[in-house]
Amino acid sequence: MTGGARDPRGGVLLVDKPAGVTSFAVVNAVRKALVRAFPELASGRKKVPGGPRPPRFKCGHAGTLDPLATGLLVVLVGKTSRLANFLLGLDKTYGATVRFGTATDSLDADGTVVASGPLPCDEQEIIRALDGFRGEISQVPPVISALKRDGQPLYKLARSGKDVPEPDARPVTIHRLELTAARLNAETAEVDLLVGCSSGTYIRSLARDLAAAVGTVGHLTRLRRLDIGPFKVAAAVSGIMEMDGAAMVRHLLPAAAALPHVPCLELSAQEASGLREGHQPARDWLDRLDGPPVGTGKTGPLFRMVDAAGELVGVGRVDESTGEPRIAVGIPKQE
Repeated sequence: MTGGARDPRGGVLLVDKPAGVTSFAVVNAVRKALVRAFPELASGRKKVPGGPRPPRFKCGHAGTLDPLATGLLVVLVGKTSRLANFLLGLDKTYGATVRFGTATDSLDADGTVVASGPLPCDEQEIIRALDGFRGEISQVPPVISALKRDGQPLYKLARSGKDVPEPDARPVTIHRLELTAARLNAETAEVDLLVGCSSGTYIRSLARDLAAAVGTVGHLTRLRRLDIGPFKVAAAVSGIMEMDGAAMVRHLLPAAAALPHVPCLELSAQEASGLREGHQPARDWLDRLDGPPVGTGKTGPLFRMVDAAGELVGVGRVDESTGEPRIAVGIPKQE
């Protein structure tokens, strides 16, 4: 089995997630399909009597989507799943539809209606209200969310019938907020929005708060993620839940493509071998980067290191107190 973009042991799969399934279900479908198509991915993992359970072939993602939502889900396959933390803090862009006049417990169309209010009829009033949500704002996340309290996801606590207080407000940044369409009449009041925002922004909360700003209640009826940092939904594959593993691999990008926004350092064979043996990068290697190290979420400044074949060796970070480069995560060589 050769390395590169068609190696099922590691890489990046850009998925256009369908509505009605969880992000976990998509990742699980990818993992199972790859193992069915390439049984060697699970070889050498047999359980030894009395020993620990062998690890499964791993897949992960770089930021969840609610079941209602569609659009870009970045699935990280095999060893590339180690890079998830470097992608979670990236900015995102969404297309969304807000329906005014009814509120739900989940703040989206999957929830139960809990309140009603008047239908706004002035498009300009809504456009003016958007001004209050641009830039850094304070936002209260939904109660039905994956945020945890005492180690338990809030959505599990809420759905168990327990009284769950609202999470604390937290700062988020909305870089772009545009009204792209409005349907306002005596029976329906909906607007379509284009939202560019920081990681951690809840568009469901934005729908709730926008409705309150125009004197009513509302909820989200459509959410589509258009991009995550440098990744675009236009490059994503659809039909993932019905796709077999062999077809998935044809769309798999190499691990080195997981961080295209992070500057790159090409290593000699000796340097790459040293890193794989646990050595740290030398300070003067930074002079060979094709750009300055960049901060990604809370993990920067970062740079990626590849061998002469373009295979990802690891991700480095610069210690901001000493200026010394260190390995943030290593990627074992695919044999």
